[in-house]
Amino acid sequence: MANVPLSIPERSALLALMTFVTETSNTEIRERYGFTIDKKVRESLVAHRYLAARRAVRNTYVHELTDKGWARCREELAAPAPDRAQRGYRILYGVLHCLDRYLSAAGLTMADFVAVQDKPEVDDQHVEDRLHGAYDMLASRPGAWVGLARLRAALPGVARQSFDAALLRLDLMPHVYLIPEANQKALTDSDRQAAIHVGGEDKHLLSIRPV
Repeated sequence: MANVPLSIPERSALLALMTFVTETSNTEIRERYGFTIDKKVRESLVAHRYLAARRAVRNTYVHELTDKGWARCREELAAPAPDRAQRGYRILYGVLHCLDRYLSAAGLTMADFVAVQDKPEVDDQHVEDRLHGAYDMLASRPGAWVGLARLRAALPGVARQSFDAALLRLDLMPHVYLIPEANQKALTDSDRQAAIHVGGEDKHLLSIRPV
């Protein structure tokens, strides 16, 4: 399904929130970038499930990207500049295209790039729960094999290090299995980049059996 077309203010809001990583107020956005996310933009992005927003103190809104919002930001890196965009905006998208090529070549996620030092530690159990939830969403039936590339794509806001650590903790459970793809010729570049090295070999598939 094609992406929903976004206006320049909507694109600006997503990219700005991407740089903050965590929940961010309109005040913080104005202080750093000189604009705020207005009602029309906020309601549109919430309706498309790119954004979660809530009213905080003194009627100031705070915003945070959803997993779908993170995925859209990743796609924006390779997107053409909006029609009628000014020169500065077109230069920005040229820089984003360079970043897109780097992340793709290095096999890195958005979270690997923007998870800077001032980001608070992610709760280990929270990441495991999100990983388990993504598996349940993608698996065709309980215990079905799901590729790690699909799982990573479903959780673009989770840094690779946190994802791998949660995956290894799950793998210690008797009902969780990690295996290599039997048909190595069928592996795509994304499959190889998403693999986790365990026990001397790359594992590409996850199964969580019913307990």
